[in-house]
Amino acid sequence: MKTLAQASAFLFVLILCGCAYQKDIDTFNTLYYENSPKQAYEFSAKLAKDSLLWRIQNGVAGWSIGEYVKSDSILDNAEILLNQNYEAGFFSTSSQNIGATLINDNVNAYRGNIYEGVLINYYKALDNLILGNDQKARVEFNRANDRQRRAKDYYAKEIERAISAEQEKTQDQRAYSTIAGATSKSQIEQILNSQYSNLSQFSAYDGFINPLVSYLSGLYFSLQNDPKGLHLLKEAYGINRSKIIAQDILTFENKKTTQKYTWIIIEDGSSPSKKEFRLTLPFNGYIFSIALPQFVDGKSFYSSFMLKNSLNHRIDFEEISLFDAVIASEFSKQLPYIITRAIISSAYKTIMQASLRETTGNAGALLGALFAVATTSADTRISSIFPHKAWLNRVPNDVGKIALFGSDRLLYEFEIGDACPSDFEENDMVCKNTNNLIYIRTTKSSIITQLVLGDRK
Repeated sequence: MKTLAQASAFLFVLILCGCAYQKDIDTFNTLYYENSPKQAYEFSAKLAKDSLLWRIQNGVAGWSIGEYVKSDSILDNAEILLNQNYEAGFFSTSSQNIGATLINDNVNAYRGNIYEGVLINYYKALDNLILGNDQKARVEFNRANDRQRRAKDYYAKEIERAISAEQEKTQDQRAYSTIAGATSKSQIEQILNSQYSNLSQFSAYDGFINPLVSYLSGLYFSLQNDPKGLHLLKEAYGINRSKIIAQDILTFENKKTTQKYTWIIIEDGSSPSKKEFRLTLPFNGYIFSIALPQFVDGKSFYSSFMLKNSLNHRIDFEEISLFDAVIASEFSKQLPYIITRAIISSAYKTIMQASLRETTGNAGALLGALFAVATTSADTRISSIFPHKAWLNRVPNDVGKIALFGSDRLLYEFEIGDACPSDFEENDMVCKNTNNLIYIRTTKSSIITQLVLGDRK
């Protein structure tokens, strides 16, 4: 009985450890989206020291509240960790860690995703644009787009290698037989078709390209008269077919135009999350469970956005990026490995129960069953700081006030004027004689506005 009590206490500790991450994410999300992004920034700073995920959360939260120097530094550190994982292989630690196989992948440090690396560089570019460091902003935009281009080839090689590594380390004959049957192509396809059918709606983003990143990079380079800008604008247009982006392409192809514009980008909503679901798979008289992460769509805070100028003319925003699709594209490439690894873990736990029954009887089998139940858990870790959608609008620089509406509710007003105020956030005014980019982030409780491009004199 003493041994059973000790084992039960150990299992209870494992369950508590698995709940810690979700509790922290829930706290962060409440602070960021419902209370105060500043409080979310301060909360995430306490968790960011050795964690890639929390460095990302903290760095982007820092960007949101105007801590641009700190944000750039935090995201630099996040990029160092992510690059190390990228070079080693995103799945290398999981494959080498036997403890993770016998327990679950939550015992491994969070290793990140390529889309997060893209966004690390993207937000660093925004930080540096506001800080006036155009040279570093250019470098970060280039890195972000380079990551997007390399993603497809990387995953094509990495997933195949990771699955092979998992199967090669399986020496136990009973485990091998169990795994071979459960991880057959038909078995995995059955799971994919039954539990992940929502991923098929994102096929337009299959190439890992986030059109927001391509677009803003293209806009910046085009304003700098760099020919790569048009290529990036066309890349974004190829995905979302935005009429505004098409107009931008025509504008920058016309070298003689002198018209100045103000662009407005809105990040709205919260990005996708993951939740756990379990499946039971029969094998040779045993029933064993696997826990897998399921993709949960992100949420919008507003269904639409539009501007009204001083003449009360309505100018609608266009949705230019669905972050769900970017994240789902990468998640779908990881799924064969995730499923294979979950089945391998559960196969070992099932065999362990059988072995304990043979050697110690029903009491041992009970302990094995308790261990399997407590440790079968999906890795549902995912950054929650990113938006659900990005929206775009542009207006010619005609002097006057402009009102921004979300779901037909007035959210914000700014002015295009003759003056060039030194503090945009204080005056909500941009210059008519410069091209401007106003960047807006919505939460449930606030509207965050920043002047990314424009005259700050």
